[in-house]
Amino acid sequence: MSDSADLRMVLGLLRRQIRVVLATTASIVVLTSIILMSLTPRYTAQALVVVDTSAKNLLSPDTTPVAAASDNARVEGEVRIAQSDAVLLDVVREEKLTDDREFAPRSGYFDLAATLARFGGASSGATDAGERETLASFKEAVRVRREGLTYLITIGVTSRDAGKAALLANRVSSVYIRQQIDAKVAGTIAARNSLQARVSAAKDSLASHEGRLNAFLAANVGLRDPSGNANLGLRVADAQFDQRASQPAGTPPPPTPSETLTQFYSLQQSAEIARAQYQNLLTRLQDFEAQASLQLADSRMISEALPPIEPSYPKSVAILAVMSLVALGFGIGAGFLREFFVGGFTGEDQVAAVLNIQLASVVPHEEGGELERPHGRGLSDRIMTAPLSVFSESIRRIRASVEQALLDRHPVLEDARAEGVVIMVSSSLPGEGKSTLATALARTYSLAGKRTLLIDCDLRKPSIHRHVDREPTPAFVNLLRGEADPGLASMVAVDHATNLSVILGARPAEFATDELLMSARVRALLSRARLHFDYVVIDTPPVEAAVDALYLARLCDVALFVVRWARTPQNVARKALAALKGNVGGGTSVIAVLNGQDQRRWFSFRARPPWRAAYAG
Repeated sequence: MSDSADLRMVLGLLRRQIRVVLATTASIVVLTSIILMSLTPRYTAQALVVVDTSAKNLLSPDTTPVAAASDNARVEGEVRIAQSDAVLLDVVREEKLTDDREFAPRSGYFDLAATLARFGGASSGATDAGERETLASFKEAVRVRREGLTYLITIGVTSRDAGKAALLANRVSSVYIRQQIDAKVAGTIAARNSLQARVSAAKDSLASHEGRLNAFLAANVGLRDPSGNANLGLRVADAQFDQRASQPAGTPPPPTPSETLTQFYSLQQSAEIARAQYQNLLTRLQDFEAQASLQLADSRMISEALPPIEPSYPKSVAILAVMSLVALGFGIGAGFLREFFVGGFTGEDQVAAVLNIQLASVVPHEEGGELERPHGRGLSDRIMTAPLSVFSESIRRIRASVEQALLDRHPVLEDARAEGVVIMVSSSLPGEGKSTLATALARTYSLAGKRTLLIDCDLRKPSIHRHVDREPTPAFVNLLRGEADPGLASMVAVDHATNLSVILGARPAEFATDELLMSARVRALLSRARLHFDYVVIDTPPVEAAVDALYLARLCDVALFVVRWARTPQNVARKALAALKGNVGGGTSVIAVLNGQDQRRWFSFRARPPWRAAYAG
């Protein structure tokens, strides 16, 4: 049952605030559409590049590639390299983006200073500044990302032109791959240059060792055999033996053959080692020279960027769909805000919670409202024509609430009261139905056999005479303005439908009425009325429209404060009620009446209770 009531509350709120909801929603959607139409569409083209982290050597194709343990860091590093300034700056220069309106620097004071500096001989600095600004603009259009944990890298470029976006995406990819090859070639060439110095040193060392070997051979055998023939050792030994045999007596003996051979083999081995080192370095140098021309990039493009068909920005359909939901949420929020904070009251509990006073009754809305009936007569006629209607029952509920308030304040039975009761009916704003309710309440008392007087104290806009179908008379206003008292009987008119006594107001006053209603004549009139009538009902101006009701509140026993269903602003009602409470006496009860509840739809805020439907006339 609670869920059903909550659903009816929400549906009723939406129906009452449908204009606010639709206006807010439409405003946000229209504003979003205007913004989307004013935006320049942009297209994003993407090229797909794969990174091969394995080692590649064309001179040793049989080498088994071994994956490094840091492949993940390697791929992440390649992503940073692809969007580095070095790569993008080459694209800026090759594509001459400094002359492109989309990426070129904006004209301004800096360009004027650069132009003046160019005439002063600082053209290179101005160009560098322009390239830096173009590079910064181009970097915002480039997006490089890794596809998950794969070896794939997506290089995307966003531009106003679809073809330009694809061209620049492919160019960034090709420049990135080209610079990768250039870096590997540069590394190989640097290694080759470093090796060339070592080859020259090894060549000099080899020449030195071979020179010493040749000198030894020439000194010992008169031969020079740089080939290092193995039989050369036997020839050296034979030469040494012949030399000792032919040596004259008395001369120092020459070295023995073993010493000569040891020296010879030492020099020969040193020469061979130097020759081997030279040959090894020379081979490595030739390998580096071959590798410099056979380098392969570690990355390759596997899918070139194509001109996109649809713009990547803005996504008009998606944005409009999302903003429509957001706008609807804002619209419903605006409806709730107007309903519960800015707007009017739509529930009995809401009235009691916001105004902190007792709610006497909820009067339903019915067609043919105030002053819409023939001869100007309004809903108050339903007290006689439809005594069992929901409207009539709600008026009787007001009467019961008034009696209960009187008993709570003064526990004296109705028949034992010495004086009549003065009931004031007011509201915060005009058009809330207070005159209709005042007339209907007075008629219920009169139909119940109570001596009842209805006084129209709304001197600025009197309307009671139209409810009772009588011509207005100036007697009451003349009395308040200081003329002779004609007597209570001469001022009272009779409602022919209920025998209700009525003091009518004259035409709308064109003078200040608060001075009249705060005079002693009003107090004296009400004192006499208390003696002759059981109930005196006075219709007063709205509290926010005039101060008249604040003076009359001091003279009444019960003040009925009428608020219009879903129409009286809550802040206005709180302000008016605070002013009214500040002027009533300590024994005066202030009771609220919620007027104009709409029950025409099944999804109204509060459904009609079954007992009301059963007893409706």
